Amino acid sequence: MPGFKPSISLFNRKTVAVVLASLFLVACPFFLMLFETSFIYYPSRQILGSPSDEGLIFEDIHRTTSDGLRIHGWLMKPTSEPVAWLLFSHGNAGNISGRPRIAQPLVARRVAVLLYDYRGYGKSEGNPDEQGTYLDGQAMLEELLSRARQPRQVFLFGRSLGGGVSHELAVRHPELGGLITDATFTSIPQLARILFPIPGVWRVMRTRYDNLSKVPQIKIPRLVMHGTQDEMIPFSMAEQLRDATNPPAQFFPISGAGHNDTFLRGGSEYADAIVRFIEQCQSSP
Repeated sequence: MPGFKPSISLFNRKTVAVVLASLFLVACPFFLMLFETSFIYYPSRQILGSPSDEGLIFEDIHRTTSDGLRIHGWLMKPTSEPVAWLLFSHGNAGNISGRPRIAQPLVARRVAVLLYDYRGYGKSEGNPDEQGTYLDGQAMLEELLSRARQPRQVFLFGRSLGGGVSHELAVRHPELGGLITDATFTSIPQLARILFPIPGVWRVMRTRYDNLSKVPQIKIPRLVMHGTQDEMIPFSMAEQLRDATNPPAQFFPISGAGHNDTFLRGGSEYADAIVRFIEQCQSSP
């Protein structure tokens, strides 16, 4: 027929669109599962700076995990006897360099801080995964327990992803002084539902860091800190973590702070809140 041009009918175009959309929805969860660790962990091997840049005296710490990996950290101590020992588990990106500035005001308040890298970060061997980060935290916690006069002098502090490690250690160690978290989520699957609002994505995730379900198992005091304008982890997740026990955890909202600037926005009150919590825990029977 002269001038005839084959075309796809409107019905067929809609059918193709529905099929493609369905394939996308089916494929996305499995794509995320395949590359899950790449979405969660952003390690860097490059160490830029050291605690001495913040005027801190420090000691290089190397510990071997129970599965045979060598993990690296920096122990920053005050010039006088520490009033407490803090295990600092950092977030999912970079490494320990750049983070001593968070530790500096705590060390100035006589809190010794051990900042360490998970496997695959900085100078630590291996590649990161959930169970591995728990082993890394455990190895470094044993370092502090060997130095403190008593376990109640040792506190856990986790920022963002580090809150997942710290919650797990808190469950395992009811003899410690307390747990402090900042900008931490309820669980990775629940966070994925917000960041990747695609049906089924959160159901196939192997990485859990299920902090909310662990809170009722934690026997030590808790302090929950969170920026009110956190653009990554909703403030409501901090409220859920706070309220997961009766009585609820101590709460320190940081007005106007996003995900990465809580200690900057909080200023001296940020460190004061941590030290005040430590003092309260140590003074209680």
